[in-house]
Amino acid sequence: MCKGGCGMKSKSVILSGIRATGRLHFGNFLGAVQNFVKFQQPGNTCLYFIADWHTLTTFQDPKELRGNLIEIVKDYIAAGLDPERSIIYAQSSVPEIAELCLYLSMIQPFGDLVRIPTFKDLIRKNPNNVNLGIVTYPVLMAADILGPRATLVPVGEDQIPNIELAQSLARKFNNHFGDTFVIPDMMMQMIRVPGLDGNKMGKSEADNAIDVNSPISVIRERYLKKGITDIERKRAKDPGDPYNRCQSVYPLHELITIGEAETRTIATACLEARIGCVECKHRLVDGIDKILGPFQEARAKLADKNDQIREILHEGGKKARVLVRETTMVVREKMGIVIH
Repeated sequence: MCKGGCGMKSKSVILSGIRATGRLHFGNFLGAVQNFVKFQQPGNTCLYFIADWHTLTTFQDPKELRGNLIEIVKDYIAAGLDPERSIIYAQSSVPEIAELCLYLSMIQPFGDLVRIPTFKDLIRKNPNNVNLGIVTYPVLMAADILGPRATLVPVGEDQIPNIELAQSLARKFNNHFGDTFVIPDMMMQMIRVPGLDGNKMGKSEADNAIDVNSPISVIRERYLKKGITDIERKRAKDPGDPYNRCQSVYPLHELITIGEAETRTIATACLEARIGCVECKHRLVDGIDKILGPFQEARAKLADKNDQIREILHEGGKKARVLVRETTMVVREKMGIVIH
């Protein structure tokens, strides 16, 4: 779904980033990365970056940050992102993004930033580290988007205010300095992947998420122990209510079990007490295995390919930098900045 009536243009520039605070989880895989792969079509320019600068706002372990960067790229490639068809890079490899962020900050009122919902959410989660980076996070994100002139930005619902700010900044700059920036459309990823506790699966809630690299035996054990079904169903012969009382297992069946969204086979069996909660969990994990099995096989082949991954990031950074540098040069000139 695209906000503002957007559609995939014949030649789209698609951009998305992920913070390097941890490994990819199954929610990322279903809700984001599978879409990224589909965007790799002739005529599209796809830019997928690891937001290491954004990561520093809340996560400041240098060794782990560097490691996460490499591992996320391995996950991307194993999932089907092709460095020949997508530009894969680290945010920090494009210094012009930081320069563009500085220029955009000159036309961005401070008060708007502290009222934005994502700012409030970050300070709620990090009350002992309310740094300037958290305040300027949306402006840096706007630079990420506007620098390469992205036309389409796939986002989760929580990031909508940041995209709206990027759109606002682009319009404000264009109105004051002349037509410069593309106004990006946002594609809202409406898939909400439930975690083990029924809330949205998220990296920051480690006990809630399923690591895409976990052995299927571990995933099965976690669902058997922590997956929440109908808590009012006490015995196998009691009918269950998968739609209203099953918090984390049946909702995922609807997303990944082939045909379930149309036939409701598992839901009907639960309603009629023909399937128990344990069997329902086993079937779910079997479905996860069908999705993650090929990914994990491809991922294993990249285990010792760190040098290759660094080369992909290096080349991707060079390509991204060409795009952002061109935009930044135009912005400099229009704002009166001359570099001697």
